[in-house]
Amino acid sequence: MPPRILIVDDEPDVADLIEAVLKDEGYTVAIARDGAQGLMLARDWAPDLIFMDIFLPGVDGGTVIRRLKAEPQTAAIPIVAMSAGRNIREHTGEVDDADGALAKPFDIEALLAQVSFQLARRSAADG
Repeated sequence: MPPRILIVDDEPDVADLIEAVLKDEGYTVAIARDGAQGLMLARDWAPDLIFMDIFLPGVDGGTVIRRLKAEPQTAAIPIVAMSAGRNIREHTGEVDDADGALAKPFDIEALLAQVSFQLARRSAADG
């Protein structure tokens, strides 16, 4: 069964690009368009990795990350925070609980490197 990756991003162009790249690599992908849907999918679908935009309508990405890391059933899921390059450096407090960060616009190789790194880390932790 291929690893499952959840993308939480309200920008369709960004989410669709990430989805296309990950599907081409053989991953199973789901997209949430806001923080509330991201929380629900993370709990119900149990992805192996989450890409989380920081600026989301309603519940922001930083809040979603903190909630997921506080819940035993989702705490072990690696989360990569995403935001515009300038913004991600300004909002380091928002991404403190994340396992990684990816500045937008991102390079496809950087995205795939995060996927490989985070999935390998999780696999090693699961032992």
